[in-house]
Order: sequence, then structure tokens, then C-alpha cells
Amino acid sequence: MENFQDSALRDDVKRAVAELGFVTPTPVQQAAIPAIMESDRDLVALARTGTGKTAGFGLPIVNDIDVDVKAVQALILCPTRELCLQIAKDLDSYARFRKGVKIVAVYGGAPITHQIREIKDGAQIVVGTPGRTLDMINRKKLKVGDLKRVVLDEADEMLNMGFQEELNGILGATPDEKQTLLFSATMPKEAKKISQEYMTNPAEISVGHSDASNSKVVHQYFKVRASDRFALLRLLIELDPDIYAVIFCRTRREVNGVAEDLRYAGHTADALHGDMSQAQRDDVMKRFRKGRIKLLVATDVAARGLDVQDLTHVINYNLPDAPEVYVHRSGRTGRAGKEGIALSIVTGKEVRKIRDIERYSKIQFELQDVPKQDEVYRLRALRFTESVKNAKLDDKVAAFLPEVIEAFEGIEREELIQKILGYGLGSLSKQMGSQKAVSNAPEDSRPDKRRDMEYSTVVIGAGRNNGFNVPQIIGMINRKMPGKKVAFGKIDIQNHETYVGVDAREAKKVVAAFEGAVDRGTELNVRLFEGGTKVSGPKGDGGKGFGGGKKKHYRPGNFKPKGAKPFKGKKAKW
Repeated sequence: MENFQDSALRDDVKRAVAELGFVTPTPVQQAAIPAIMESDRDLVALARTGTGKTAGFGLPIVNDIDVDVKAVQALILCPTRELCLQIAKDLDSYARFRKGVKIVAVYGGAPITHQIREIKDGAQIVVGTPGRTLDMINRKKLKVGDLKRVVLDEADEMLNMGFQEELNGILGATPDEKQTLLFSATMPKEAKKISQEYMTNPAEISVGHSDASNSKVVHQYFKVRASDRFALLRLLIELDPDIYAVIFCRTRREVNGVAEDLRYAGHTADALHGDMSQAQRDDVMKRFRKGRIKLLVATDVAARGLDVQDLTHVINYNLPDAPEVYVHRSGRTGRAGKEGIALSIVTGKEVRKIRDIERYSKIQFELQDVPKQDEVYRLRALRFTESVKNAKLDDKVAAFLPEVIEAFEGIEREELIQKILGYGLGSLSKQMGSQKAVSNAPEDSRPDKRRDMEYSTVVIGAGRNNGFNVPQIIGMINRKMPGKKVAFGKIDIQNHETYVGVDAREAKKVVAAFEGAVDRGTELNVRLFEGGTKVSGPKGDGGKGFGGGKKKHYRPGNFKPKGAKPFKGKKAKW
């Protein structure tokens, strides 16, 4: 299938495709569309995010709907509400000239009665999230007896999010005689089990699922101290005035902290995570798609199915633990043949993750030097100068030009330029002036008898916003562990959480000592960090650097509670 007009699609579907600007199918569309339309055989398609797989299964489904049958003929399952709505919207665009094709999206967080009514009105295609779809099947409001096709889109993500039981329940309720299409970026054992249990001799196609090196995405990484993550992030953002990016963080608290600090620095940024209400998430996504927000700080779960065109950057504030997740993230930029940039901020010990991703995906990363603040000033000054040169004088203002010229009389040309530059970039100077300089993480070769000690990360559910600082954290743990001399690694205090590196042999005892602890009405919820990577110890390279703002990291021995000066702020009650 060289182009859509030569395909076996109906003329009214080809017309819709032409109006959407589709001419040449992507590799996954080229392989999947004929495979689905020319045979009733089940299909497993491995294709990474951003390869056009929605049209790969959506066009055949829209094409083959019998408009005279007012029953659900196709069911498409996907992991999130956002992706569900996006797929339904895409299918509507494919069916715009097919009169009588009705598509309904079903998902949680919205009134089920409205969705039931829409299905009852004659839906032929249902796009749904697993939980809401199974609920409607169990209520007998979604009848699946006439299904001809079932699609599992982003099957690996649905399984990663814990939808195994729901998928089993849905697939178990569908007819044996149907075509099942499984689309996934990877093929974990759970997805393979589904294909074995619910699919019959499926055909398999694989398009770029593990080789992302052919895309137009440039992959770069910067190696810094954990405490410099946010400072570097600000520099990278300041260097590119046209940046339109998703910034991935590990936890929802970190997402909130980074987004808040970016807004404080004057950027249009907002957060997206699973603890937000659906209305909040919809509002954020609406503003981001319209470009009112230029920086979206998100967790992986919240960004499932995120489909935004023209992203210039994907920034990994923290690298994911799984290489395939990195491929998912970076696939959100550089779409439709456009160029994109994937930037990763890593510490020394996290470089191994870069190597894991390279082996998995055949991507080649480029190590970049940390940009200097002076470069930010220089580029901003030149851009401001260019904008002043290109500015046009409004007629209404021009009427007062003689008075303005007179007001500037006596000021030399060079002095006037200085004043204009100072006025235009004064706010930048104030913002950047308060930020410490960032440099490449040094190779630390200092001898340290504690260097081989293993550290684990303990998370405390309180941070700067609760009035806590490093001395309080260390003193509190020492008081809770009488008779023990706990060795501390990195201590990273964020707005709402604190990450403490402690001797791995004592970590569980520290957590147990704080069971049920409450401070000023805040439950501390002390627990082991489950992110998969330990905070570094005395080397100071590779600690988990979470959140932004001014944070201090302490090596063991740098702080001596008994000799410290009295703390003048509020004391924590532990």
C-alpha cells in the first residue's frame, strides 16, 4: 500500500483521509491496514508511540462498519481517559463522510448514565477504558454479542497500570468469532499471555518498537549533581524561547514542586498527575494543547495517551527505570517527520540507565556540557535586540513621537542602548541572579572510607512547606533511633516531601520507628522509596535530586547535631 488513494478503503473514507492531509501511510499503517482488511486473522502489532497506529486500526474499523446494524460492532480498549477521547475524536474524523457511523467514548470520571444513553442510541464503535467498559458490560448496558473486532491499544500500558483482571473479564465476555487486534510498544509476558489465551494464531508485525534510532529525535543528556537538577532545567528552558515541552518527573509531589518553581521563575507551566480531578486534568490539557501553557510537568501515568502535536522537547527530569518507558516518552516529540529533542538530566550513577536505553533501543545519546549563565544572558540580549529592531510603531503612539524624542535629548546613543537593554532584561537579571551556577558533575576521586557503604532512600511526607530543614531531619531521626549511629547520605528537601539517604542496614528500622508519627496535624507517612534506585552516599554523585528550589545536600560528617547553633525557626515536634 504505497498511498491511501490506492488502498482498499471506501471512497468516502479516502475522502476524509485526503482532507486530513494524509497521503503516504506510515510503516505501521502500511503493514496493519491490509492485514486487518484482507483477512479475519488476529493481529499483534508492535509499534512505539507516535507511529500512527490509531489510523492503522481506526481506518479499517470505520471502513467496515455496517451502518444498517445499530449494534456495537467494534470495541477499542485503551489505558486512559485522555487517550480514549483522542481515539474517539480521530475515528470521528475518519468517519466524517460515512453517514450513519456512531462512535461513543466510555470512561470513568464522567456520568455513566449519559454514556449508557449514547450507546443505547445506536453506537457501532465503542472506545473505552477497561474499568468503565467492564462495569457497563456487567450492568448489561454494553452488549458485546455482535462484536466483530476488539482492539487492545497500548496493551503493555494497560497491564502496567493493573488492568489485567478487567481485560480478562471483558475479553471473556466477547464472542469467540471475532478479530482481535493487539497494539503495543513492548510485549511483556502478561501481554503475551493475553495473546495466547484470547487470540487465535495471530499474525505479527513489528515497526520500530525497539529501534527508535531512525526517528528525527535528537537524544542528549547532561550529567550534574543531584542538587543542580532544577537549576539546569531553568537554564535549558531559558536558552530556547520557543520551547514547547513535556517535563517528566517521578512522583506527583515532585511534579507539583517543579511546576510551582517554574511558574515562580516566570514560565507558563502547569502540573499533570493522577491525583488531580478529571476536570482539572481536562483544563490543563486544553490549555496545553492551545499553547497557553508551554511547559507541562507530568508523571508517566498521567501522560499515558498524551497526544500533542508540535512538541519541541521532551525533558526527563528523572530517567525512568525501564528503557521502554524512555522510548514512550521521547516518542512524543519528533512526530510526523518533524525534528524533536529529548533531554535527560542525570547524575553519575544514573549514566548506567543511559547505557541500558542505548542497548535496548539502538539510540545514541550525546553528552552535553552544562550551559553557562552568561550564554543565557547573551542569547536573550541578542533576541531582545532583534525584537526591538523589528518592532513597528503604532500610529496612535507615533503622534507623540516628537515629545518622546525630546525626552531622550541629551542621552548618548550607547547610554540609551544600555538603558533599553536594562529595561527589557531587568527581570531576567533578577531571576537568574538568585540562582547558583551549575557545572558538569565532577569525577570524584577523593578517598572516603564510607564510599562502599550502601544507602537506601527513606521518604518523609513533609518538606519545606511544613517548615523542615536538614538539621531538624537529622536530629529527628537520631532521636527516634536512640543508641544507633545512623549514617546519612544525600538529604533532599522538597516542598512536600523529603528524601533521606540512610545506611541500607538501618532503613527498615528507621521506617518502623516512625510508624504513625504525626507532626502539627500532618501524617509523616515515612516509607522506603520504591523508585528502584538508591540515593547515593558520601560521593555526592548520583543521589536522587527531586524538585526544584534551593536545596542543600549533606555528606555524612558535615553536620554535627550536638555542636550546631540553635535553630531560630519553628521546631518540629516528633
